[in-house]
Amino acid sequence: MKVYAHYLKCSDSENEYRWRTLLQFGISWQVIGSAVMKNPGSAAPLRKVHDESTLDELYAFSTESDWFEFDADITMHCIREIFENYYHTENLNGVVQIFNLMNVRDPNLEMALKRNNRTNHPFSVTTVMDAENLIPPVYLGWGSLGSNPLFAENARYIFRKVIQNDCAGYLNSKFESNPFLHPLYLMRYGKNRPTSQDLLKAFCHRIESQR
Repeated sequence: MKVYAHYLKCSDSENEYRWRTLLQFGISWQVIGSAVMKNPGSAAPLRKVHDESTLDELYAFSTESDWFEFDADITMHCIREIFENYYHTENLNGVVQIFNLMNVRDPNLEMALKRNNRTNHPFSVTTVMDAENLIPPVYLGWGSLGSNPLFAENARYIFRKVIQNDCAGYLNSKFESNPFLHPLYLMRYGKNRPTSQDLLKAFCHRIESQR
């Protein structure tokens, strides 16, 4: 798995922003799914991408900023596992997109919220643009941040887009009735809980029903 994303560190606030994150598997650049999370975590930038053939593929997604290669944090590995379950394979081939309700990079959500309040940077929230780029299957895993007054409107906007365009049978049509379990809970801390097991099974149900 290779990780690519737009990245910016602001000199005035020292805030770091990561957006338009791509998990690329195998040799394909075709999008095989999307996930919407709360905010970028501990994955750190490794280097700016200079390879022309790679940039050609990345520019097909976005040309709005420089692309960087990142290391992978545990949440990204959990997202990989979700889509491995969905496609019934340990050899994914394609791109899983990650979007966030807030693009401030910090593994501590409370600190990320404080950092976000320090400045109103254009890339701190990219919801409208992100929603236009969602490609199913779409996993929504923003946890309780979707109920935060600062992000509830954007969360509901994305939720409606997914319900309308993805026909996501794993989601309850009533926003408040969904747990929006974070992948780290779904695939690690709470993986043996019935709620997690039922949600993962429901998310993977459509492809199972086609077999």
